Amino acid sequence: MRACWAFLLLVGCAAQAARLVPAAALPANDVLGTDGRSASLRATVAGSVAVIDLWATWCTACEQERPKLERLYAAYREQGLRVVGLDVGEAPSVVFAYLAEQRIAYPVFLDPDFRLADALGEKRLPTILVVDRDGRIAHRAASLDGDTLQRVKALLADRPH
Repeated sequence: MRACWAFLLLVGCAAQAARLVPAAALPANDVLGTDGRSASLRATVAGSVAVIDLWATWCTACEQERPKLERLYAAYREQGLRVVGLDVGEAPSVVFAYLAEQRIAYPVFLDPDFRLADALGEKRLPTILVVDRDGRIAHRAASLDGDTLQRVKALLADRPH
C-alpha cells in the first residue's frame, strides 16, 4: 500500500486543475506538530480563513509553491489568514532535517502515515486547500493560482457577523 501511495504522490506532483468541491468539513484527524506533539489541524485553523499546503520535501512542484505561500501569508496574515504546511508521507526525521535548513514563516505539521491525506481523499502533491472560518474546505487546487487567490480574498472579505 505504501509503495502505491508513493507512486500516486509522485505522479500527482504535477500540474492539476483546480477542483470545485462541496463544502466538506476539514477532517478531525490529528497530525504531528514540529514540537513532536499530536495536534488537530482542524483546531489549529478553527475560526480563521486558512490555506493548507500539502507537500513533501522531495516534491519540486511543492518547492515552487512555497514562495507564493510565503508572500500570501505576509500579505494577508494581518487580516486573519492562516497558512499551514502539511508534509505528507515522510518520516519526521526527514522533515525536521529539511526544516532546519529552510526558513518557513508559517507553521508546519506532519502526516507521516497519510491519515489526514487519506481522510481528505488527496493523492497528489502539491495540493492547496482553502478552508473557510467554519472549517469547511471551500476550494482545492494544485497551486496558488489566480482562482485560489480570489477564493481566499473573497473568504477574507466575508466577515463573520
